[in-house]
Amino acid sequence: MLSKASITACFLFMVLLGSNLSVLSAQAGMVIGITGHHLVQVNVENGALTPLHKLENLPEGEELRNLVYVAKDEAFYATLYIKTQPTLVRIRLTGSWEVVGTFQLNGKQPFFCEALTYNEQNDQLLVAVSMDGVISNDKKSEAVLRVDRNTAACTLAATIRQNPAPDDFDEIAIFGDLLFGFDGVPDRNTTYIYPFNVRHLDGRELFAGTKQNIPYFTMDDVVVVGHLLYFPDHRTQGWYFYDLRGRRWFELGKVHGPASLGKIKLTGLAYLPLSQA
Repeated sequence: MLSKASITACFLFMVLLGSNLSVLSAQAGMVIGITGHHLVQVNVENGALTPLHKLENLPEGEELRNLVYVAKDEAFYATLYIKTQPTLVRIRLTGSWEVVGTFQLNGKQPFFCEALTYNEQNDQLLVAVSMDGVISNDKKSEAVLRVDRNTAACTLAATIRQNPAPDDFDEIAIFGDLLFGFDGVPDRNTTYIYPFNVRHLDGRELFAGTKQNIPYFTMDDVVVVGHLLYFPDHRTQGWYFYDLRGRRWFELGKVHGPASLGKIKLTGLAYLPLSQA
Protein backbone atom coordinates (compact mmCIF):
# COMPACT_ATOMS: atom_id res chain seq x y z
CA MET A 1 0.00 0.00 0.00
CA LEU A 2 1.31 3.45 -0.88
CA SER A 3 2.06 5.76 2.00
CA LYS A 4 0.41 9.14 2.28
CA ALA A 5 3.75 10.76 1.36
CA SER A 6 4.05 8.55 -1.75
CA ILE A 7 0.51 9.38 -2.86
CA THR A 8 1.22 13.10 -2.37
CA ALA A 9 4.46 12.81 -4.36
CA CYS A 10 2.70 10.96 -7.21
CA PHE A 11 -0.06 13.56 -7.29
CA LEU A 12 2.48 16.38 -7.40
CA PHE A 13 4.32 14.65 -10.24
CA MET A 14 1.12 14.31 -12.28
CA VAL A 15 0.25 17.97 -11.70
CA LEU A 16 3.71 19.08 -12.77
CA LEU A 17 3.78 16.71 -15.73
CA GLY A 18 0.39 17.95 -16.88
CA SER A 19 1.65 21.51 -16.63
CA ASN A 20 4.72 20.48 -18.62
CA LEU A 21 2.71 18.87 -21.43
CA SER A 22 0.20 21.71 -21.63
CA VAL A 23 3.06 24.18 -22.01
CA LEU A 24 4.60 22.10 -24.78
CA SER A 25 1.32 21.80 -26.67
CA ALA A 26 0.79 25.54 -26.40
CA GLN A 27 4.27 26.31 -27.69
CA ALA A 28 4.85 25.71 -31.39
CA GLY A 29 8.57 25.17 -31.12
CA MET A 30 11.45 22.99 -30.02
CA VAL A 31 14.48 23.19 -27.77
CA ILE A 32 17.89 23.14 -29.44
CA GLY A 33 21.06 22.37 -27.54
CA ILE A 34 24.82 22.17 -27.89
CA THR A 35 26.84 19.19 -26.73
CA GLY A 36 30.49 19.07 -27.73
CA HIS A 37 30.66 19.98 -31.43
CA HIS A 38 27.03 19.16 -32.18
CA LEU A 39 23.74 21.02 -32.45
CA VAL A 40 21.02 18.72 -31.14
CA GLN A 41 17.28 18.72 -30.62
CA VAL A 42 16.32 18.19 -26.98
CA ASN A 43 13.19 16.28 -26.01
CA VAL A 44 12.16 18.31 -22.98
CA GLU A 45 9.91 15.53 -21.70
CA ASN A 46 12.75 13.05 -21.08
CA GLY A 47 16.13 14.64 -21.95
CA ALA A 48 16.69 12.62 -25.16
CA LEU A 49 19.01 14.25 -27.72
CA THR A 50 18.74 13.97 -31.50
CA PRO A 51 21.76 15.10 -33.57
CA LEU A 52 21.08 17.90 -36.07
CA HIS A 53 24.36 19.41 -37.31
CA LYS A 54 28.07 19.04 -36.68
CA LEU A 55 29.72 22.32 -35.72
CA GLU A 56 32.87 22.13 -37.82
CA ASN A 57 36.28 23.64 -37.01
CA LEU A 58 35.61 24.62 -33.42
CA PRO A 59 38.82 25.27 -31.47
CA GLU A 60 40.11 22.08 -29.87
CA GLY A 61 39.33 21.84 -26.18
CA GLU A 62 36.93 24.80 -26.19
CA GLU A 63 33.20 24.74 -25.47
CA LEU A 64 30.43 26.80 -26.98
CA ARG A 65 28.24 27.94 -24.11
CA ASN A 66 24.99 29.80 -23.41
CA LEU A 67 22.87 29.35 -26.53
CA VAL A 68 20.05 31.77 -27.42
CA TYR A 69 18.00 32.17 -30.61
CA VAL A 70 17.08 35.53 -32.14
CA ALA A 71 14.26 35.09 -34.66
CA LYS A 72 14.75 38.41 -36.43
CA ASP A 73 18.38 37.43 -37.18
CA GLU A 74 17.47 33.82 -38.01
CA ALA A 75 20.50 32.86 -35.95
CA PHE A 76 21.66 31.46 -32.64
CA TYR A 77 24.20 33.25 -30.46
CA ALA A 78 26.62 31.60 -28.06
CA THR A 79 29.82 32.36 -26.15
CA LEU A 80 33.34 31.04 -26.68
CA TYR A 81 36.60 31.35 -24.71
CA ILE A 82 34.49 32.21 -21.67
CA LYS A 83 37.41 32.10 -19.18
CA THR A 84 40.15 33.72 -21.26
CA GLN A 85 38.75 36.01 -23.96
CA PRO A 86 34.93 36.02 -23.76
CA THR A 87 33.67 36.07 -27.34
CA LEU A 88 30.29 36.26 -29.05
CA VAL A 89 29.59 33.67 -31.76
CA ARG A 90 26.77 33.57 -34.31
CA ILE A 91 25.46 30.16 -35.43
CA ARG A 92 23.18 29.62 -38.42
CA LEU A 93 20.46 26.98 -38.60
CA THR A 94 22.70 25.00 -40.96
CA GLY A 95 25.36 24.63 -38.27
CA SER A 96 27.78 27.13 -39.83
CA TRP A 97 29.23 29.59 -37.33
CA GLU A 98 31.30 32.76 -37.16
CA VAL A 99 32.95 34.92 -34.54
CA VAL A 100 31.20 38.27 -34.02
CA GLY A 101 33.84 39.70 -31.69
CA THR A 102 35.10 39.84 -28.13
CA PHE A 103 32.87 41.47 -25.54
CA GLN A 104 34.05 45.01 -24.74
CA LEU A 105 32.71 47.53 -22.22
CA ASN A 106 34.21 50.98 -22.74
CA GLY A 107 37.26 49.36 -24.28
CA LYS A 108 37.69 46.88 -21.42
CA GLN A 109 37.33 43.13 -21.91
CA PRO A 110 35.48 41.07 -19.27
CA PHE A 111 37.61 38.66 -17.27
CA PHE A 112 35.10 35.87 -17.90
CA CYS A 113 31.44 35.38 -18.79
CA GLU A 114 28.87 32.90 -17.51
CA ALA A 115 25.43 33.48 -19.02
CA LEU A 116 23.57 34.81 -22.04
CA THR A 117 19.90 35.59 -22.64
CA TYR A 118 17.71 37.53 -25.07
CA ASN A 119 14.82 39.87 -24.33
CA GLU A 120 12.54 39.69 -27.36
CA GLN A 121 10.35 42.53 -26.10
CA ASN A 122 13.09 45.14 -26.51
CA ASP A 123 15.42 43.20 -28.84
CA GLN A 124 18.30 43.15 -26.36
CA LEU A 125 20.97 40.48 -26.00
CA LEU A 126 22.31 40.32 -22.44
CA VAL A 127 25.49 38.71 -21.11
CA ALA A 128 26.56 38.13 -17.49
CA VAL A 129 30.25 38.84 -16.93
CA SER A 130 32.93 39.68 -14.40
CA MET A 131 34.41 43.13 -14.87
CA ASP A 132 36.12 43.44 -11.46
CA GLY A 133 38.97 40.94 -11.81
CA VAL A 134 41.05 42.90 -9.30
CA ILE A 135 39.27 40.86 -6.62
CA SER A 136 41.46 37.92 -5.60
CA ASN A 137 40.14 34.57 -6.88
CA ASP A 138 37.13 36.28 -8.44
CA LYS A 139 34.58 33.70 -9.57
CA LYS A 140 31.49 35.89 -9.69
CA SER A 141 29.75 37.49 -12.64
CA GLU A 142 28.57 40.66 -10.98
CA ALA A 143 27.54 42.59 -14.11
CA VAL A 144 24.93 42.24 -16.85
CA LEU A 145 25.78 43.94 -20.14
CA ARG A 146 23.72 44.79 -23.22
CA VAL A 147 25.41 43.43 -26.33
CA ASP A 148 25.53 44.78 -29.88
CA ARG A 149 24.97 41.62 -31.97
CA ASN A 150 27.00 43.03 -34.88
CA THR A 151 30.16 43.94 -32.97
CA ALA A 152 29.92 42.47 -29.43
CA ALA A 153 30.41 45.99 -28.03
CA CYS A 154 28.59 46.33 -24.70
CA THR A 155 26.90 48.85 -22.45
CA LEU A 156 26.21 48.37 -18.76
CA ALA A 157 22.71 47.12 -17.91
CA ALA A 158 23.19 46.43 -14.18
CA THR A 159 25.44 45.16 -11.43
CA ILE A 160 24.45 43.12 -8.38
CA ARG A 161 25.37 44.06 -4.83
CA GLN A 162 28.18 41.89 -3.47
CA ASN A 163 27.92 39.82 -0.27
CA PRO A 164 25.99 38.05 0.94
CA ALA A 165 24.77 35.58 -1.68
CA PRO A 166 22.98 35.69 -4.02
CA ASP A 167 25.51 38.03 -5.61
CA ASP A 168 26.46 36.23 -8.82
CA PHE A 169 24.77 35.74 -12.20
CA ASP A 170 25.66 32.11 -12.90
CA GLU A 171 22.70 31.94 -15.28
CA ILE A 172 20.14 34.49 -16.48
CA ALA A 173 16.78 34.11 -18.22
CA ILE A 174 13.95 36.39 -19.33
CA PHE A 175 10.37 35.52 -18.38
CA GLY A 176 7.79 38.18 -19.18
CA ASP A 177 9.02 41.48 -17.77
CA LEU A 178 11.42 39.79 -15.34
CA LEU A 179 15.09 38.92 -15.55
CA PHE A 180 15.75 35.85 -13.42
CA GLY A 181 19.23 35.36 -12.00
CA PHE A 182 20.59 32.04 -10.74
CA ASP A 183 23.41 31.78 -8.22
CA GLY A 184 24.66 28.29 -7.34
CA VAL A 185 26.40 28.07 -3.97
CA PRO A 186 27.84 24.53 -3.61
CA ASP A 187 28.97 24.83 0.01
CA ARG A 188 25.36 25.60 0.95
CA ASN A 189 23.94 22.99 -1.48
CA THR A 190 21.73 25.80 -2.75
CA THR A 191 20.83 27.51 -5.99
CA TYR A 192 19.27 30.91 -5.44
CA ILE A 193 16.70 32.08 -8.01
CA TYR A 194 15.97 35.79 -7.89
CA PRO A 195 13.97 38.11 -10.21
CA PHE A 196 14.43 41.74 -11.25
CA ASN A 197 12.13 43.91 -13.32
CA VAL A 198 13.71 44.46 -16.74
CA ARG A 199 12.92 48.18 -16.40
CA HIS A 200 15.61 48.30 -13.73
CA LEU A 201 18.31 47.29 -16.20
CA ASP A 202 19.35 50.92 -16.56
CA GLY A 203 22.87 50.78 -15.15
CA ARG A 204 21.90 50.66 -11.49
CA GLU A 205 23.14 48.31 -8.76
CA LEU A 206 20.57 45.62 -8.00
CA PHE A 207 19.87 43.87 -4.72
CA ALA A 208 18.45 40.35 -4.69
CA GLY A 209 15.88 40.87 -1.95
CA THR A 210 13.28 38.37 -3.19
CA LYS A 211 14.61 34.88 -3.83
CA GLN A 212 13.71 31.21 -4.01
CA ASN A 213 16.01 28.38 -2.89
CA ILE A 214 16.35 25.04 -4.66
CA PRO A 215 19.14 22.45 -4.32
CA TYR A 216 22.53 23.11 -5.92
CA PHE A 217 22.72 22.18 -9.60
CA THR A 218 25.60 22.56 -12.04
CA MET A 219 23.57 24.39 -14.67
CA ASP A 220 25.56 25.06 -17.84
CA ASP A 221 22.58 26.79 -19.44
CA VAL A 222 18.82 27.19 -19.03
CA VAL A 223 15.90 27.68 -21.43
CA VAL A 224 12.38 29.01 -20.86
CA VAL A 225 9.42 27.35 -22.60
CA GLY A 226 6.11 28.86 -21.54
CA HIS A 227 6.39 29.24 -17.77
CA LEU A 228 8.79 26.32 -17.32
CA LEU A 229 12.55 26.70 -17.15
CA TYR A 230 14.51 23.61 -18.23
CA PHE A 231 18.10 22.83 -17.29
CA PRO A 232 20.61 19.96 -17.04
CA ASP A 233 22.89 19.06 -14.16
CA HIS A 234 26.13 17.86 -15.73
CA ARG A 235 27.28 16.14 -12.52
CA THR A 236 24.43 13.63 -12.70
CA GLN A 237 23.16 14.16 -16.28
CA GLY A 238 19.78 14.87 -14.72
CA TRP A 239 17.21 16.79 -16.79
CA TYR A 240 14.95 19.14 -14.80
CA PHE A 241 12.40 21.87 -15.00
CA TYR A 242 11.59 24.68 -12.60
CA ASP A 243 8.09 26.17 -12.68
CA LEU A 244 8.57 29.96 -12.68
CA ARG A 245 4.98 30.43 -11.51
CA GLY A 246 4.52 27.50 -9.16
CA ARG A 247 8.09 27.72 -7.80
CA ARG A 248 8.59 23.94 -7.88
CA TRP A 249 11.27 21.86 -9.54
CA PHE A 250 11.19 18.30 -10.79
CA GLU A 251 13.53 15.79 -12.45
CA LEU A 252 12.14 14.52 -15.75
CA GLY A 253 14.86 12.01 -16.61
CA LYS A 254 18.49 11.83 -17.69
CA VAL A 255 20.13 13.59 -20.60
CA HIS A 256 20.98 10.90 -23.13
CA GLY A 257 21.66 10.45 -26.84
CA PRO A 258 23.28 8.25 -29.48
CA ALA A 259 26.93 7.18 -29.29
CA SER A 260 27.72 9.40 -32.30
CA LEU A 261 27.51 12.42 -29.99
CA GLY A 262 30.41 11.17 -27.87
CA LYS A 263 30.55 12.30 -24.25
CA ILE A 264 27.40 14.31 -23.61
CA LYS A 265 27.52 17.65 -21.85
CA LEU A 266 24.77 20.13 -22.64
CA THR A 267 26.45 23.54 -22.56
CA GLY A 268 23.81 25.53 -24.45
CA LEU A 269 20.00 25.56 -24.70
CA ALA A 270 17.69 27.70 -26.82
CA TYR A 271 14.04 27.77 -27.82
CA LEU A 272 13.44 27.65 -31.59
CA PRO A 273 9.94 28.49 -32.92
CA LEU A 274 8.73 25.94 -35.45
CA SER A 275 8.18 28.78 -37.91
CA GLN A 276 11.95 29.21 -37.91
CA ALA A 277 12.92 25.54 -38.04
